[in-house]
Amino acid sequence: MKKEISSKEIKAIELDKYKKLVMATLDYCLENPLYYVVTSEFDSRQHYIKLKKQAEEHYSKGRLSRLKQWFRDLTEGFIEAKDFRFNNYLRIRTNSDINIFIAYYTRIDKIMKSNKITTDNQFYDISMMVDHLCQNSNPDKTKIDEMNNLLRDYEKRKLNKILQSKKPDEIR
Repeated sequence: MKKEISSKEIKAIELDKYKKLVMATLDYCLENPLYYVVTSEFDSRQHYIKLKKQAEEHYSKGRLSRLKQWFRDLTEGFIEAKDFRFNNYLRIRTNSDINIFIAYYTRIDKIMKSNKITTDNQFYDISMMVDHLCQNSNPDKTKIDEMNNLLRDYEKRKLNKILQSKKPDEIR
C-alpha cells in the first residue's frame, strides 16, 4: 500500500529543490568571470555571496514562493542568452532533470493558447520571446504580430484598470 505524500512534505521537497537551484545559479555566476562586475560602488561577487545568504534565510523560513521567484528572475538572462552551458551546469550540480528552456517555451505556448496575457510575468515572457524572434535571421512575422497584439491588449487593459481606479479630477 502506497503512502500518500502530505502537502507539507511536498512543500519541503519543493523548498529543497528550489534552494539547490538558486544556490547552483549563484555559484555559476560566482565561478564564471563573465559575470564579474566590479566598480567603485558594486562588486558582483560580494553581491552573489550576499544573495546566497538571503536564499538560505528564505529556505530556513519556508519561503517557497520567494525562492521560485528568485530562480525565475536569476535565470531570465541565461534563457534570453540561450546559455545552454548553464542548463547543463544546473543538471549536474543539482542532480535533476531540469531544462529551463522547456519551462520557458511551455509558458509561452500556454499563454498563446489562452490568447491572453494575465500577469506581468507573462507580459515579460512574451516580450522576451518577441525580442528573440525579431533577432532571428528569418523572423516569423505572423507569430511576432500575434504576440505584439497580446502585449498591446495587456497594456491597454492594465492602463484602463489604473484609469478606472483614479478619480476623474486626478486624470489630467
